[in-house]
Amino acid sequence: MDSYSAFMEADGKSKTGLDGYLTGRGIKTVYVVGLATDFCVAWTAMDARKLGLDAFVVEDACRGIDTQGSLAAAWKNMEAAGVRRLQSSGLEIPA
Repeated sequence: MDSYSAFMEADGKSKTGLDGYLTGRGIKTVYVVGLATDFCVAWTAMDARKLGLDAFVVEDACRGIDTQGSLAAAWKNMEAAGVRRLQSSGLEIPA
């Protein structure tokens, strides 16, 4: 089944199992990157928040489609959901 979110199937009710996988490993924060910022990235990040995860979108590791203002709307919706934005230069890579 196609879906825009890594956490929920397109029906909006069926989970993909990713949240259980992350929870089982004690992961509480996700960093979302990819295509398209205004669809798949946004839906994944917002679903992560709904599931109680901290979610960051790495802005310079994404690309939006931006049809008819969809990118600006996605950023607004993500911000309202508590998704935070950052640049890849702001990531700390463990040694």
